[in-house]
Amino acid sequence: MSWKEEIVHLAEPADGRVAPAFKPHHAAVALVMIGREQPLGRYDLCAAMSIGEGSARTLLKRLGEAGLITAEGRQGQRLTHAGQALFDAISKDIPRGFFLDLRKAVTHESAFANLVKGRADRVKDGIRQRDEAIIQGGYGMAGATTLIIKNGALLMPPDDFHMLREYQEEALLLMGSLRPEEKDVIVIGSADDERLAREVSMAAVLTLF
Repeated sequence: MSWKEEIVHLAEPADGRVAPAFKPHHAAVALVMIGREQPLGRYDLCAAMSIGEGSARTLLKRLGEAGLITAEGRQGQRLTHAGQALFDAISKDIPRGFFLDLRKAVTHESAFANLVKGRADRVKDGIRQRDEAIIQGGYGMAGATTLIIKNGALLMPPDDFHMLREYQEEALLLMGSLRPEEKDVIVIGSADDERLAREVSMAAVLTLF
């Protein structure tokens, strides 16, 4: 089972129960946050997600039931051996992600950029990633911009628009922060709520797998 299939499985109805309110990209965001910041407090995780405290608690319960996280006293949640293996698999494909000031280059106040390794050939025109961000974040609430590295340049499909020519400061920030290589993809999720920006970035990333 691929790491994406494991993440999707976490958001499916279980044992005849109603489907959880959270989606696969929420599960991926939560697991990555815990993996990068562990131990991570439950309340800190809930506050960092846009899905509401109840849904976040359900998500944590699902992660625990799947044997992916465990509580470490009052310090917070930590990955189990299985959780670390899943996190490592995700991190191999999505090694870095940051909140960056890209307001001049995106349509919303906050932006979260994920680096995706070696998936440029899966990007046609960026529309699928943009649409997924809008579907998951809400029309007018969120969006996504997809960039690729081609011949060493940071380009926006489908017309190979050179980001450095129009958005020099933002392009240099992306290149310096994420350190992309040839055929890598950068997916920028944007929203006025920074929590939503991170989540829709992951939703858009999942379309590449």
